[in-house]
Amino acid sequence: MTAPAPQDVPPLLIRRLHAGARGDVERFFLQELDDISLYWRFFRTMTPATVRTYVAQIPFGDQGMVFGAFLGERLVGVAELSSVPGSEMCRENRPGSLSCAELGIAVSDRMRHKGLGRMLLQRVLLQAWTRGLKRVQLSSLRDNHPMLRLAEALGFQKLREQSGEIIMQVQRPGDWQVAVGESEEIAAAACDRKGEAAPREVVCTMRTLKERCE
Repeated sequence: MTAPAPQDVPPLLIRRLHAGARGDVERFFLQELDDISLYWRFFRTMTPATVRTYVAQIPFGDQGMVFGAFLGERLVGVAELSSVPGSEMCRENRPGSLSCAELGIAVSDRMRHKGLGRMLLQRVLLQAWTRGLKRVQLSSLRDNHPMLRLAEALGFQKLREQSGEIIMQVQRPGDWQVAVGESEEIAAAACDRKGEAAPREVVCTMRTLKERCE
C-alpha cells in the first residue's frame, strides 16, 4: 500500500475555541478518549454526566482560553488555560490582575506519539506569555509518564508531589518581550518556521507533526 500523497493528508489546524464549541469539546472527551485517558486527564472516573457537567463550567473568555486541534473536521486535541482569580493553584490572581494560569491538556488516543501534544502545549504557552501571564502550572498523575516527559521537555519543573499528583510549573522566559499592539494573531506564528506572515490559525500537515514546531 502506497502512502497518501501530501495533498491528500488533511491539514492539522490549531485554533482558539469559544463557548459555542462546548458540544465539540464534550464529544472529544467522550469519543476520543478511553476510560484510562479520561482518568489521567481528570484524576477520577468520569461518566458522560460528569463530563457534561465539567464542560458546562469551562471558562471561555477573560478567565480562560481553550484551544482545539482539528484534523479536518475532527477535534483531536483540547488544551485549557484557566486563570480564575483565587483558584487553588494560582492564589495570587485577583480580578484585573492575573499572573498565573492552570493548564489542562488531552490528545485523542488515536493521535498519540505524533507530536500533537507538543504543538498544542507550545501554542498555549505562547498565548499565555503574550497575554502577560508570568507562570503556568499543571497537575499530572505520577504514572502519566507521557505528560510528565512532555512537560519537562518544554521547561516545566516539579514543585511538589501530593496524593499521587505531581505539580509542575513553567515561568515566562526572562527575555520575553510583549510589544505594544501585539494580539492573538502573533500566536499563529508558532508553526511559521520561515519567518513569513502567518495566518490567524496554526496550520500544519500531518508530515510536520513529528517535527518541532515553534
